[in-house]
Amino acid sequence: MKNKKGQVALEFLVYAGVFLLIAVAAYTLTYFTQRGEVAMRESQMFREFGYKFQYAAIVAYRGGPGFTYDLYFPQNIDGKPFDLSYFTYNGVSNVKTVWNGTSSEYAYLYPIPLATYEPGDRDCFKEGSGAVIDVDEAKGHILLSNKGMEDGSVVITIECGEEG
Repeated sequence: MKNKKGQVALEFLVYAGVFLLIAVAAYTLTYFTQRGEVAMRESQMFREFGYKFQYAAIVAYRGGPGFTYDLYFPQNIDGKPFDLSYFTYNGVSNVKTVWNGTSSEYAYLYPIPLATYEPGDRDCFKEGSGAVIDVDEAKGHILLSNKGMEDGSVVITIECGEEG
């Protein structure tokens, strides 16, 4: 009878151990799958977020001389700041957005019409950073103004919008 009790106890421990291994394996698989999906969703969300800055530059360019596009946007995404820059390099104009998500850094370039993008009167560019806009100083509001030149070139000024 004592051997029977020992055998039952041993079988119980073996079954409990197998169940525990299966539970740990399922948890690990779920954790890594979810982590990959979060990164994918963040990437998609931030990529879509950047299109509004591309659209603003296109509208300001097509609006012609004297046209100003008023753009509102959140100052941070999921409580984390992002970088925003308009620039022209080697004959190609782009808007670049960079954000540190939960699991990695996301950076996207969006092509925009060829023009000179420069600070306006209410400059909100970061000091010493070239073309990076200080999103905190902009307070979620920038203006893109088309300053058509007589020689046919296009200059688009970017400045902080008014508060309120």
